[in-house]
Amino acid sequence: MLWFYVLILIFTFLLNKLTIKYGFKGIEYYRKISKTNVEIGEEFKITMIVENRKPLPVTFLKVTEHFPDSFQYKFKANPIQTSGYLYHDTNMFLMPYQRIKRTYTMMGRERGVHILRNASLSVGDFLGSNTEYREIEYLQELVVLPKSLNIAESLVAYGDYNGDISVKRWIIDDPLMTIGIREYTGREPQKYIHWNSSLRYGKLMVKNFDFTTDNNVMLILNIESSKPFWADINKESIEECISLSRGVIEEFEKEKVPYGFVTNSQINGFNYGESLIYPGTGTTHLDYILETLGRVSYNIHYSFEELIEKQMRKNEKHTTYIVITPKVLSSYIEPVKRLNKMANRLVLISLDCENLDLLDDSIIKYVREKE
Repeated sequence: MLWFYVLILIFTFLLNKLTIKYGFKGIEYYRKISKTNVEIGEEFKITMIVENRKPLPVTFLKVTEHFPDSFQYKFKANPIQTSGYLYHDTNMFLMPYQRIKRTYTMMGRERGVHILRNASLSVGDFLGSNTEYREIEYLQELVVLPKSLNIAESLVAYGDYNGDISVKRWIIDDPLMTIGIREYTGREPQKYIHWNSSLRYGKLMVKNFDFTTDNNVMLILNIESSKPFWADINKESIEECISLSRGVIEEFEKEKVPYGFVTNSQINGFNYGESLIYPGTGTTHLDYILETLGRVSYNIHYSFEELIEKQMRKNEKHTTYIVITPKVLSSYIEPVKRLNKMANRLVLISLDCENLDLLDDSIIKYVREKE
């Protein structure tokens, strides 16, 4: 019996030595994310896979994964939160040629690009007296999309522009397609007044025109709200502008009016730079713009004035320009006026009333509805 215990001790000693010496040999780690773009609060799954591709067992393997602290575990877990990340440990014993999978259900709580960092692996022996460490480089992106704000519920008209908030009213009418009669607002050309209906209703009425897919829209998102921009970065206001941008483009997608997008934000991501998306429609086009909105950062690529000048130099004939901005700084007045002269129609949406009275009356202006 004594010899049996001696053999067990010798076997354990040799296995410990082999585990430390060859523990990482044949060990493969990789990670899968069920989705690359998710809504705020939407569930997604992260699957960790570890394989032992050698004929020797691994007596102790500890995997430490680094997740952004903006993620929330859907079910019970015991992560350690520190310095902006959640550290989650998994301990396992691997038999020869064994594969182990662990799947976590999580949710993203904040819009933006979230980076899943490297994983740390440590191999130890039975006694815990020796441990070897290795860092696995494994960077992945997950984009949490912005929430959408309903423009009809979130905006109020500024000045004398009245009527329901509808993207149809932001498009230049096609005089070849008369679909009805509506009340004169003072903005329509006098040649569109329908005199017979005006006499019948006792007030000025104009022909109501439909629009066609020959029209297109360019949405300009400004995230600058101070000079210099870093003096006052209001993240809450920027997030509202991003959410309003999503609400606007989703309305145009419903109406099948081609829409484009450009912003002066630095776009976060491994392969992203300046953002300019030409007008189009369809699910793929919408998803691409939504992902870009999810990647918008709080840093600017260039000023709002430069953004407007770049658009004007392109001399592209968009039916309508829509500007969404946290506020209208005094230096914005002249660039906006020049854009209005070039554009068929300009719609400006601001979270603040500052300087709006200095802009031309022909600009359709909205401000954020106060809750």
